Amino acid sequence: MKIKLLLLSVVLVLTACESKTLKDTRYQMTKEVKDATYTYVNFEKFKEGRPCAEVNFNCLPESLDKSWQSKPLKDGLDTLDITSEVEKKYDLAIKASNKQYHEYMKKHPNATRKEIMLISSLDRDFFEKVDEKRFLVEMEESLEKEFPGFWREVKKPVRYRWLRRAMNKAKKFGDDPKQNNLMIELCARIGLDFDLDKKWKIITKFVAKDPRNHTAYAVDYIDYTVFNKTHDWTGTRITDWSMRRANGQLPSPKKPYPKLND
Repeated sequence: MKIKLLLLSVVLVLTACESKTLKDTRYQMTKEVKDATYTYVNFEKFKEGRPCAEVNFNCLPESLDKSWQSKPLKDGLDTLDITSEVEKKYDLAIKASNKQYHEYMKKHPNATRKEIMLISSLDRDFFEKVDEKRFLVEMEESLEKEFPGFWREVKKPVRYRWLRRAMNKAKKFGDDPKQNNLMIELCARIGLDFDLDKKWKIITKFVAKDPRNHTAYAVDYIDYTVFNKTHDWTGTRITDWSMRRANGQLPSPKKPYPKLND
């Protein structure tokens, strides 16, 4: 009985400690949000430090910096053209790799992933370059579709250099840039160096906690609070339910989110 009482006491103490820690954490997060001013999501404040207020390349702070714009990418993707010849070579390489893969697996059904990767005769450098360029082209077209005139007269190589820098920002937050193309969406709105700007301090902290998921909420939050958008970039309506994970971590907007069932 004494042992049971002792164990119960320990559990109660640990539970109390854990509860206090959670309360302290919640208090600190709530305090940070309450102490934060709304100026960094205010449209007038948003315009500060930008050449213009629209969502396009020439309105981003980094558009004024010509040094990086004239610096070619080391892998040459900014000038690589996906011609019909390149596409044909790519498709043939894929078919050859698949054929080799199936032939190998017939003889070695229990092959490890590492072994399978080694048997391929595919020119990996070529394959990865084409694959990466396809992704850059897709992102370039996506921004132009979402924000007509986003690129305007900006030359293609500069577009791809900017996109690569946005992808590297995802890496800086510890995420896979191809799995988090929303980092490109975020940078298109508030610039590549948002994490160095005090105006976006809370957004930066929020994204850093869970870049894979929180970047999407950050984009929707900015669209709702700064640009008065009612729907996110996919066309989904922004509601209190869709923004539930941002509640308590980002300042509540002056105009409350609409209810899901309204």
